Amino acid sequence: MNTMLGVLLALAIFVTLCDAQCTFYPLEIIDGYQARGCRDSKGVMHDFSTQWESDCIHCSCEENIGLVCCTMVMRPTIYDQNECMEIFQKESCIYIAVNKTNPSTLCEVSQYTG
Repeated sequence: MNTMLGVLLALAIFVTLCDAQCTFYPLEIIDGYQARGCRDSKGVMHDFSTQWESDCIHCSCEENIGLVCCTMVMRPTIYDQNECMEIFQKESCIYIAVNKTNPSTLCEVSQYTG
């Protein structure tokens, strides 16, 4: 019970500090044995205390938390949506706001979220 409370507390702190959309995957406990790492959504096992990035997602495997993966995508939230549209740039994990009639012209953005 104390372990579960510790995990929930750590997760609450992590999510509070992180301004991103995150997904939490608890550790797999099989036949009463503690996990030796974290299994990601593709079935790959990762060692504890490791971090990696793939497809604009940052993941970390922690022995006392499990697997936590957060999007690194930044999206504009305050810009002229009547005159501009969003285009995703995968190499930098960011949506940029560009003019609808002339996409080579960037629009002014006051705030991003992600």
